[in-house]
Amino acid sequence: MEIAYTVDANVTGIAVDYLQEGDAVASVRFKQPDAKGTVLQHTVRLQPGAYEARIILYSSDGSGVAHLRRLRVPAAGLNRFDLKEATKRSE
Repeated sequence: MEIAYTVDANVTGIAVDYLQEGDAVASVRFKQPDAKGTVLQHTVRLQPGAYEARIILYSSDGSGVAHLRRLRVPAAGLNRFDLKEATKRSE
């Protein structure tokens, strides 16, 4: 499954855990280059079912903001999570 994360330039890192029934079954970490509106993309292999993506966006001061997004596998095409201007916890 292809997943893309769109983030603001002030994001310096992203940590993503894919959760199924509360347990992490896969993870990915990114360090963002200096670019505005960067899209980070990767492929993850997950068994069919319902998941939550627990996403932590890090800023240059080291602080992190957590977000949860729902994900269903299988899904056709590229799955996108738009996290631009995401400044507080969301579901």
